[in-house]
Amino acid sequence: MHFYTFRRILRKLRQSDIRMVLGLGLIFSLMVLIFAWVLSSYEKGVTFYDGLWTAYITSTTIGYGDVSAVTPQGRWVTVLTSMLGIGCFGVLTGVIMERAMQRRIKKMKGEGKYLGNGHLIIVNVPSYAETTELLKELDHSPDFKDIPRVLVASYLPNQDKEIPHFLAKRIDAFILGLPSALETLQRANAAESKACVLTSSAVDPAMDDTNTLTAGLIEKYWSQVVTVMTCSRAETLNNLSTFGIDGGISTTDLQMGLLVQELEDPGLYQVYSELSSNAEGNQIYISRSPIGSWESAGREFSFGNLKVAAIELNFPVEILGLQKKAGEKPILNPENTQMLAPTDHLVYLSKKRFDWLKNNGEIIQQIKKSSG
Repeated sequence: MHFYTFRRILRKLRQSDIRMVLGLGLIFSLMVLIFAWVLSSYEKGVTFYDGLWTAYITSTTIGYGDVSAVTPQGRWVTVLTSMLGIGCFGVLTGVIMERAMQRRIKKMKGEGKYLGNGHLIIVNVPSYAETTELLKELDHSPDFKDIPRVLVASYLPNQDKEIPHFLAKRIDAFILGLPSALETLQRANAAESKACVLTSSAVDPAMDDTNTLTAGLIEKYWSQVVTVMTCSRAETLNNLSTFGIDGGISTTDLQMGLLVQELEDPGLYQVYSELSSNAEGNQIYISRSPIGSWESAGREFSFGNLKVAAIELNFPVEILGLQKKAGEKPILNPENTQMLAPTDHLVYLSKKRFDWLKNNGEIIQQIKKSSG
């Protein structure tokens, strides 16, 4: 561990700007010491400590004037110190500015690495409008609005060489490289990420294959990362479970199905818009805790019992259905007599996520009360 740290320090010292800063620091230190020695030796009533203080305010051109040189030796060293001080600070400022510019250019061109953790990786930029809309939705997501975002793409729209400023200020890092390459994912620090969203483009169907390979690679090496992707081809959805990918949506199926529903019932799109957006209105959620985690004392109850209890308790939810297991197709509007299994999760409508595990005691008591 210590040897590795020592090697890192040596690598840093080989950089020209680091050596320059160290050289400036050495010159500045010697200059201050010489100044303090000359003043304390030739100026009456000036201690070495006073000389150090005067050397600093002289080299930085502050010049309070509380100690001033009278002798020729003191004045000559004051002139030299002020000139060298201006030069040292000017060069130092230039090095810092150059470093800052290099960091900005590396970020805009996606040439750097991301060293943070607990972040969300967004793969691909189908268009700036789509990516901006995704970021807006994330801003209203209770689970993802406050976590860092790292954008990964092999190319940018319009053959841009740098990410636009309006997009750069909304993300924490940009990584340019083939997403399905392990080296690119390592630069994005995928091992320490929380989740990964992979977007696709209808004009580039091959992106589905790249996304599947990328998500499969993440699941293989870092299975704790939640992977969700959009598919421009409906058949791609059937392959997601093969690679262990957590979830996906088919933009084609969604678009065509919604188009026909809008044809049958004009205005239905407005309902869908509210349900699909985190920005306002109600959303559809799936409970994070299964029924089996509730303190029901082994007592079985039906879907109808649960709906009635939620209404009587005036909970701000509308129960829509069940999901038997994670990843399975939900059962919407089941029979009220259907008995709930311990592994069932609830599909419900609400303005924000509801804590079923916290409120299960009231629900069970209400069901017992209603059933006599």
